[in-house]
Amino acid sequence: MKKLTMIAAALLVTGCTSPIEITGEDVTARIRDGVNRDRLTSYRPMEVRSFVTQNGQQIELAGLPCELTSDEITANIVTPARVNLPRFVQSGEYEDRGRPGQMQIRCEGGGYEGAETIFAQDKQVGTATNAGIGGAILTTVVTAAIASSTPWQYPPATRVPVRAE
Repeated sequence: MKKLTMIAAALLVTGCTSPIEITGEDVTARIRDGVNRDRLTSYRPMEVRSFVTQNGQQIELAGLPCELTSDEITANIVTPARVNLPRFVQSGEYEDRGRPGQMQIRCEGGGYEGAETIFAQDKQVGTATNAGIGGAILTTVVTAAIASSTPWQYPPATRVPVRAE
């Protein structure tokens, strides 16, 4: 009942205001058994927020329990929250260059439910402009080399759309 009250209160006050302040402690995702820990490099925070659409407006909810799961990690949070997620080494020695699996975020409680799927960010290769074809080729090669050694990581923030059950 307390969580339902928190969600209802958030609905009343967050219609067109700033994001709800994250007041809980950061949660660190648990690495699943069997995951090669050599693939992990460091951690990076990601904000998770839940929103419901009412009368055409996105309204942020507070107090909604969510579970984050992928092939590599799992975490339980209450929105809004900050969760520390591992970054994964990108290397040819791992399948799919070490890219972690998609992450499913499922939220349910207080009469609301929803889900969102997120993916580790791809590394993009850019080209130079105003440097001629030689500069473009050199920039592409250098950028590709940097991108192929940069860790895979999930986005720094995500929004989970929810609806009334």
